[in-house]
Amino acid sequence: MSLDLKTEWSDADVAKLMASVKDDREWRLEVSKDGIVSLHDMSNNPTGADYDEGLHGYFEIWSAGTDFVGASAAGDKELVGKIAKALRDNYPALKGEKFIYVAF
Repeated sequence: MSLDLKTEWSDADVAKLMASVKDDREWRLEVSKDGIVSLHDMSNNPTGADYDEGLHGYFEIWSAGTDFVGASAAGDKELVGKIAKALRDNYPALKGEKFIYVAF
């Protein structure tokens, strides 16, 4: 599942994205240069500097079992709200670097 930041979207859409995967591996929320948000499976598909340069931005890696993805994360309105705010604040223009840090 993905989320297009160029269209109208809501916190509920972010929750659906978070619920679309299981909290059984490492995930990273990424924003492509064309504003598509997706969850990248870091366990099976690690990235490097070249890959990251092709992105608009990305969040920290969420380790398996930390409740940053999955049904539990989707139900956490505070978590979803922080992620949604960070996305709104950093697209179409980044506030800082490509690494989008959110204090949880």
